Amino acid sequence: MIIRCALIGTGQPGDNYRVDLPTYSMTADNPATGRAFADVPVSDVPADVQAFVNAYPTVDLTTPLPVPFPQSLANAWAEHLARQYDLGNARWHPVVF
Repeated sequence: MIIRCALIGTGQPGDNYRVDLPTYSMTADNPATGRAFADVPVSDVPADVQAFVNAYPTVDLTTPLPVPFPQSLANAWAEHLARQYDLGNARWHPVVF
């Protein structure tokens, strides 16, 4: 599933730009806007996040979302990944941006 996510990292050696997910392939990024398109396995994306992404499709790395990504969905996604990868309290914090 292609999702536009927030970039993390500084772009410096040892701190490359990336999205905060355990498994993905980056298809495009724009450090100036802090966004990237990532191809994420559907099993890593809970149904409510999939529904949000499908309801608010994005076609570029510059146009803002029409509505902000709800914190409740960000929390649910982090919890989903923690369960999926059996992480306990260690979590990724992906954000649709």
